[in-house]
Amino acid sequence: MSQTRVQREGIESCVSKINTEIENLISAANNIDSTMNSIGEYWEGFAYDNAMDTYHTDYEKLLKETIPNSVTEFKEYINKCMETIIDIDNQLAGH
Repeated sequence: MSQTRVQREGIESCVSKINTEIENLISAANNIDSTMNSIGEYWEGFAYDNAMDTYHTDYEKLLKETIPNSVTEFKEYINKCMETIIDIDNQLAGH
């Protein structure tokens, strides 16, 4: 049987960093989408139309739905893992 080692401060620090980076990913995805929607102010023509068609078909849903939903789901998962680890450690320690 392997030993369990829990350093609460370290776990909380790592999960906090993960949560911050998840928020950064969501913000970056929103910024990319916003910028793609304003690029037409500086670009016109068939290449622009093709780029925007490709964006709307292949990438817009990824940036607006898939990334935010997936990383939010991961955030909830990793926070629940942290809570569970800390709760179990507290129970085993008799707190």
